[in-house]
Amino acid sequence: MIYLLLTWLCWPVVRLFSRSPSTVPKRILVIQRAKIGDAICSTPVFRSLSLQFPDVEIDVLAGPAAKDILKTNPHLSRVEVWADADLAGWRGKWRLINMLRIRRYDIVFCLNVGLIYPLACFWSGIPLRYAVRPNFLGTTYRLACSLWTAMETHDGCRLIGDTYGALLRRAGVGHIDASKEVFPAPKAASKVATFLTGSHRPRIGIGVGAGNKLKALRPEMLGNILAGLFEARPDSIPVLIGTTGDQEVAKDLIAQFPGRTILNACGIFELDEMPALLQQFDAYLGVDSGITYMADALGIPLVSVAGPCNMQETRPTGPKAVVIQKFPPCAPCAHIFRAPYRCATGDLACLRSIQADEVVAALCSLLPEMDSGR
Repeated sequence: MIYLLLTWLCWPVVRLFSRSPSTVPKRILVIQRAKIGDAICSTPVFRSLSLQFPDVEIDVLAGPAAKDILKTNPHLSRVEVWADADLAGWRGKWRLINMLRIRRYDIVFCLNVGLIYPLACFWSGIPLRYAVRPNFLGTTYRLACSLWTAMETHDGCRLIGDTYGALLRRAGVGHIDASKEVFPAPKAASKVATFLTGSHRPRIGIGVGAGNKLKALRPEMLGNILAGLFEARPDSIPVLIGTTGDQEVAKDLIAQFPGRTILNACGIFELDEMPALLQQFDAYLGVDSGITYMADALGIPLVSVAGPCNMQETRPTGPKAVVIQKFPPCAPCAHIFRAPYRCATGDLACLRSIQADEVVAALCSLLPEMDSGR
């Protein structure tokens, strides 16, 4: 609150030295420091701005989690990576203000929530400052909203991508395409080909973990899904997807099915290599996590086990995307701008009420017909 009070006191002086809006912007900044899935849902913003302003530099202020998938995006000129620690304290805030001043941005679009963003954008003198107004709002940030030039309020009953589009229209952007997109690293295809050597199709990617463990499928559930999948589609090749931290779970799952071919990709591929791997799948099973949204952006048939998430504001939108979700009284509890990391009731009823056989049935409905001659 002290930073906000100081800003109000200095408002006349700061406004006196602020730049006037430019009729022809030279640099635009998008603030999106959220994790992988949110960053992928923001890719229509980058493309729309690039189409509207083809000669303008479009930068993104990103967090460490999504930096690799953003660095391959051809619509971005620069990816500024700032961790939470980089923004801490008055030194971090001053460093951000100084960076914004040096870059001399003409327009900023803020897709995140945090007091530092309206303060830094105002103090750095960015003439036009647009932001999403969250549906869950704290008192201090509500007071700071006056520092934005204009805001678009997010409604939890509509997709966050629609909110982004409405925000762009407020700024006069007319070329808006809501489809998500991801781009693989240049040498990823050869690494994927080597990894998949000797395997056949259909290949089914199965997400083992999630950044938010509240959303993750339990190992026993994953084991039941694999068992049901081998029974329904014995010709399938599951490929386990996750981070280095998911390797032990993946190894335990593989050990449950001796004689069966299960590929373990956990920790093998970098984030910017994952699109090339996903493109080799006939279907993907995941939860509400970044890799699921990556598969959706690539048009991969997928099953998303939604768990506690509000699917009205964020969900796979592809024509072959199936969402499985149950609704105990407490669900949904996870939202774009309010995401808990533990279950309030302690029983994870939204996930435990989902049966493995319905997940397997949904997956099999997406697969090509089984080759009877195999």
